[in-house]
Amino acid sequence: MKISIDRRWCKGCGLCIYTCQKDVLEFGDERSNLGWIMPRVKKLENCIGCFMCEKICPDLCIDIEK
Repeated sequence: MKISIDRRWCKGCGLCIYTCQKDVLEFGDERSNLGWIMPRVKKLENCIGCFMCEKICPDLCIDIEK
């Protein structure tokens, strides 16, 4: 499983973090190109591949590869 977050468009809204039922994502230290604090993968081993974070992202910044 691989989770990618596009730093060009992420606005740090956190919807992906709040939507994940498995506590996979958290806010990190890195900033997007727009200056927002981006989410990062915290516990990849918890990811079940439900794609909810990818679906909820209003800017289509998250890509999950199985």
